[in-house]
Amino acid sequence: MKKIKRRDFLRTGLIAGGAVVIGPQMVKVFSQEIPAGETPDIVTISGDDPLHKIVKLLEPLGGIGQFVRNGQTVGILVNSPWRHPGYYTSPDVAIGVAALCLEAGAKEIVCFKPVPDGYWERSEHYEEYAGMIEKFRYGSERVEVGIPKGIALKKAEIFRVFNEVDVYISIPVAKHHAGTIFSGNLKGLMGVSSRDTNRYMHSPDSQFTYDNHEHLAQCIADLNLIRLPDLCVVDAIECALNNGPAGPGETARPNKIVAGIDPLALDVYTAGLAGFAKEDILTFDRAYELGLGKIDTNGLTFSHL
Repeated sequence: MKKIKRRDFLRTGLIAGGAVVIGPQMVKVFSQEIPAGETPDIVTISGDDPLHKIVKLLEPLGGIGQFVRNGQTVGILVNSPWRHPGYYTSPDVAIGVAALCLEAGAKEIVCFKPVPDGYWERSEHYEEYAGMIEKFRYGSERVEVGIPKGIALKKAEIFRVFNEVDVYISIPVAKHHAGTIFSGNLKGLMGVSSRDTNRYMHSPDSQFTYDNHEHLAQCIADLNLIRLPDLCVVDAIECALNNGPAGPGETARPNKIVAGIDPLALDVYTAGLAGFAKEDILTFDRAYELGLGKIDTNGLTFSHL
């Protein structure tokens, strides 16, 4: 089935208001099942009871022990600022990842970007994991780092701890963004950079605007040159289709959690789950040109659990 473009998706009336269920036929073009005995590029699982699905989700990738060793510090990047479902990462997904890392022997969980009041409490498992959550450390001090291979962004102010943790796990929600069309792993990295850096990324004259698409897309790709995730776990349970990043707006419900190690490939795939066409998303092209991952998911292998 030919992938629909974002503008056509809205015009066809597939969105009738509220959440839209995206059927598997919409992403069939991407599926190439993994041969027995090989590690898949992308793993998907149902988003029902997400906290308890993380352990099974990571099994085809070798389990959490493939990424986290005893005594290591693990940093997680969660899209948490907003309050409308589909516009923020489910806290159950983030809690599930953190708990699994600690079970693997991680000595500390660092949540790079501080979360708003009440974010963790949105989890139906909050009381059970409150003690663990209270021990999370958050980014505070910032440092300026150079990006020698950056094209539009040559330096950035980021949380110091971002480059200090042993393991970096990206945990975004797959959603619409007014300036980039889609926000996932790549766009989500702006969560570690300062307001001043993000202002410049929006436009060279440091104005917050969503109109300078070329500049923003290039800056996002450049920012990801600092460090790529060791693991990506994408919340594609409920995905915002418009009015991103904050909402409110219409949402789709692919009801999937998706994992892998290639942030670009996962962004392309999860954008497709939500009905966005990769050729409309300039960030993907710029990231591919910088060698940040694979853009053609037809050549990837999948494990659909």
